[in-house]
Amino acid sequence: MLMDAASSIAPAEKLLSEENDTVDEPILKLLAHHPELPPDDFLALARKAVGARAEITRSSPTALLEISGPGVSKASTLELCCAERGITPAEVVAFGDMPNDVEMLTWAGTSYAMGNAHPDVVAAASGHTVANNDDGVAIVIERILASL
Repeated sequence: MLMDAASSIAPAEKLLSEENDTVDEPILKLLAHHPELPPDDFLALARKAVGARAEITRSSPTALLEISGPGVSKASTLELCCAERGITPAEVVAFGDMPNDVEMLTWAGTSYAMGNAHPDVVAAASGHTVANNDDGVAIVIERILASL
């Protein structure tokens, strides 16, 4: 019996095997968790091990990694959506707080790190706003609209 791809749990070797009979859909994203390593250490270790064969990032405060195909990121998806609509990077304002946002923030013409952002996000963003829970996105949007 085939399992729902969204709920399949197995060693990566089995999930990625050509003989995988546990799911009936292609695997689009893998999650990996380490019970002991600090999140940034686990991310660095995984990126070193995988190289260019996949995109590895994280959006959780825990050591939970998100693994996607090469070139698949928030930035690549946003770029495709914008290209379909004739929107240039210079016209995009992006917000982020975790490492999975870094590529998107560097792609966007204007980018903001949230007040609670990971240090890598702060370094990648062109601007800063207050934390998520303090309405950081709303404050920036209101400022942009007021300037129009």
